[in-house]
Amino acid sequence: MPVHRIVPLRPERTATLDWLRLARDRPLIPILVEVDVTEAREAIRAFRLPTGGGLGFTAWVVSCVARAAAEHPRVHAIRWGTRRLVVFDEVDVAVLVEKGVEGSAEAETLPMPFVVRNAHRKAAVEIDEEIRRAREAEVAAGSASIEWAGSARLQAVFFRLPTVVRDLFWKWFFRSPERIKRSMGTVVVTASGMATPGVLAWGIPSGLHPLAIGVGGIARRGAPGGDRDILALTVVFDHGVTDGAPVGRFVHRLHELLTAGP
Repeated sequence: MPVHRIVPLRPERTATLDWLRLARDRPLIPILVEVDVTEAREAIRAFRLPTGGGLGFTAWVVSCVARAAAEHPRVHAIRWGTRRLVVFDEVDVAVLVEKGVEGSAEAETLPMPFVVRNAHRKAAVEIDEEIRRAREAEVAAGSASIEWAGSARLQAVFFRLPTVVRDLFWKWFFRSPERIKRSMGTVVVTASGMATPGVLAWGIPSGLHPLAIGVGGIARRGAPGGDRDILALTVVFDHGVTDGAPVGRFVHRLHELLTAGP
């Protein structure tokens, strides 16, 4: 007989499954970008706070994304009904933080969102500190979010409800652009591709944000002046919100910020 194990599917994972299912019919367009981050990485490695702490690469990317989105706000606008858009001046960036699942029999983790508010007005070191606190925060068993105000027990009950019942809640939730921004931000940055160092691997995020940034792998590539660090970056935008030209200008500005370094 084959050796195998059967493990339970945690109810918290239903949040991710709902997210992917609801995003299935959205007109999401990915753009794959190569970014030379050689100077940026050297500056980040050399950066040291008076306390001895450093600066994380993800926080630097979030800072650049927020600044570029603030200059091109249409790329993270949220649809309101079928004929209107809400264009926000503030850029709230959701970062997916890997958290251990309390009470799991195995070393199981889940990606949980944490929203950096007004990220375009914050220095990269401030964003880095917020992300570090989110990683260290204790999350009760049953919770699918670091910040969700609802109790973990209530969330666990919700994720066990039939799909048709959960969809009634999601339908209500997505009626309000303000509620969307307050709960999940307008931009999401996921850095799962950085788990493959040395491999130029792209990840294409799928979700319900109007703008999603996938931070992929970083690989060394030969160049006339010496080897360069190349980042695989994915920009996913909602074609129902904006078009290729505004997104192209956003990508150009983001590329400038990322290559410049802190």
